[in-house]
Amino acid sequence: MKKILITFLLVFSVNIYSAPVQIVDVNNNKLNGFHYKNSKSKSIALILHGTRGHQKLELITSLGLSLLENNIDSLSINLSYGLDNRQNDFLPCDIEHTHLESDSIIEIKAWFDYVKSLGYEKIYLIGHSRGGLNMMQFYNNLITSDYIFIQSIFLIAPISDTYEDTRKIYKEKHKIDIHSLYSQKNKMLEINFLNCDNTQVSSYTFLNYYGNKNQSKNGLTEKLKHTDKEIYVITASEDSFVPNTYKRVKEIIKNKKNIKLVMINDADHFFRDLYFDDLMDVILEAITE
Repeated sequence: MKKILITFLLVFSVNIYSAPVQIVDVNNNKLNGFHYKNSKSKSIALILHGTRGHQKLELITSLGLSLLENNIDSLSINLSYGLDNRQNDFLPCDIEHTHLESDSIIEIKAWFDYVKSLGYEKIYLIGHSRGGLNMMQFYNNLITSDYIFIQSIFLIAPISDTYEDTRKIYKEKHKIDIHSLYSQKNKMLEINFLNCDNTQVSSYTFLNYYGNKNQSKNGLTEKLKHTDKEIYVITASEDSFVPNTYKRVKEIIKNKKNIKLVMINDADHFFRDLYFDDLMDVILEAITE
């Protein structure tokens, strides 16, 4: 009965204080988020999903509810991928992909500015998978006066592939040298993209995500090397999506005291079941209200 009552009170609290949020970006597209909030929190986490995902994925929702249960507000957001008012569904594969990852970083900044306007004293960044990479790209593009708002960054199973990694994979698996796409920047391709098999994507979009010439500087490991903020990189031993992240970050932290690297044994990329509790233990031990 006690467990049922606690669950009821949590859901009741979410219904009272928490609500969907919508803002408009610079392209006049409506962006959707969900604000988990209570009447006491002075801290908020900005939470970002992974590749083609959304704010209502199990991991993302669980993060919001667990933080709220510990008196920490959060805002989970949907990247638009160039779609107006994108709802809580995976971005379909069977569309013409002309969206840009660089635009996703601009959207994160819009949400960050929105969170600042609400008067929170501490802001935490949480990103899963590609969302972890995007959070680092966003953070490293902030102006100096914005840095003080961010307390810590949590990267959950973040993507760590470099341009050369991607180029090698496409050569081996798909017999394509993506470097050749630089001469085809306005061409529609049929190619594997964002875990979609043989989908329609513009060469400009493909390069913006995978092959831009600055990717070595825009990748996760380079961003971590040039960041002094407190960062937690949380990896899973059974992760088949980003199996090399732990090894790559381990090399960096030899000279970076601000980065904490954690491996959760037996967890997969999505930290399902009891492994989510291990994930939350890391986050909650680091967050101060």
